[in-house]
Amino acid sequence: MQKGIATLDTARSTSTFLQAANHFERIANAEKQAWLPGYYVAYCNMMVATGLMQEEKLDQCTAYLDKAQTALDAAKTLAPEESEIYALQGYIFQGRIWENPMALGAKYSPMSYAELDKAIAMNADNPRPYYLKGQSILFTPVFYGGGPKNALPLLQKAAEKFESYQAPSPLHPNWGGGANKWMIENAEKTMKEGN
Repeated sequence: MQKGIATLDTARSTSTFLQAANHFERIANAEKQAWLPGYYVAYCNMMVATGLMQEEKLDQCTAYLDKAQTALDAAKTLAPEESEIYALQGYIFQGRIWENPMALGAKYSPMSYAELDKAIAMNADNPRPYYLKGQSILFTPVFYGGGPKNALPLLQKAAEKFESYQAPSPLHPNWGGGANKWMIENAEKTMKEGN
């Protein structure tokens, strides 16, 4: 597990996330009662989908979102009360929107927020659900209640949570702090420019 997490800490490409996903999948197949390996398989596939979305290869995203969902479903059966599971589920639902935001936003946005709210209810100290809600709002058009002004309070709250958050172990999820910081900077810059 530690080797895979070390790979995740430095991963910047879809190929590296795929390598990590394969590593965690082997562990998940061997350790069938542990939720973390399956969680990381889901997270890695979600990061591959995110990378493909950023590269505008939306036709390839769905397969990785499906893999992420399958792995997360398996992890959820092992840890149904784990906040991290619901945070990642909210992120996967956000990913479902990318294919066609106008058609799928109305369906998956409420589903994403519901999962993120569950994650917060289970562990209000977990920074990831606040970050993911803020991210979603940041990239939602202003006329739908999104934009930097509306996202900034959640992103700032996530930043406070990231500052004080202590993962239960070195193997537990600890991602999102750097991206949250970037989003705060981006939101503040956009607001300064009057956009």
